[in-house]
Amino acid sequence: MMWLVGGILLALIAAFLWMAFFHRVQAMSRQAQLLNWLEIGRVSNPAGGKDILLARNERNSKIDWRTGEVWLVNPKVAESFTDYLAVERWLALHDTPLPEPEPELVLVPAEEPPAQEPEAVAPEDDQLPAFRQKVEDCLAKAEGGQDLIDTKQAFEAGSPAFLDAGTELCTAALECGVPPMMVATFYISAFAALSDAAGEDKLDRVTASLQAAAKQIRMMQQG
Repeated sequence: MMWLVGGILLALIAAFLWMAFFHRVQAMSRQAQLLNWLEIGRVSNPAGGKDILLARNERNSKIDWRTGEVWLVNPKVAESFTDYLAVERWLALHDTPLPEPEPELVLVPAEEPPAQEPEAVAPEDDQLPAFRQKVEDCLAKAEGGQDLIDTKQAFEAGSPAFLDAGTELCTAALECGVPPMMVATFYISAFAALSDAAGEDKLDRVTASLQAAAKQIRMMQQG
């Protein structure tokens, strides 16, 4: 009889722990989606496990898989937030650019502008190298930036498939208006999974992650 009572108590304790931790993580993930934060992958937690990595425009955040605490990654904030409503309040107070002073209106005689030929729009192929450079600039500003750039360049030099996947990702971002910071975040998420693979699987996994990110961007545009 005692073992039956002990088993019931253990089940209740396990249910309480699930409600207190894992259920909170799911609640934070749903709250983030309602506020237009997009889940883009997982990132290693120093204490073990994988935190949920999210992005919105050029902002990045993560949800601690153990406690459900919310952390701002970009801009980097030292303290955690209880939920995404607290994140939005912080961004409203600290991350809103100051309004520019309105220039004084000066009346001048109207002049007919000289006829100008329409400016030629550069094809996306011409914009691609500059966009790639902006992505690397964003990687350089992230934590461990130089290591990220060295890893990216080493993979590009050693694997045509990885280089093609990066080109596909940057092209999709250009066509769909996705900022370089978001593309850099996809690279960071892909490199974060390297610890789970071994040998040649590492390069294949990162390449597949970039290809999936490009497909996700195009699906978002279609949706």
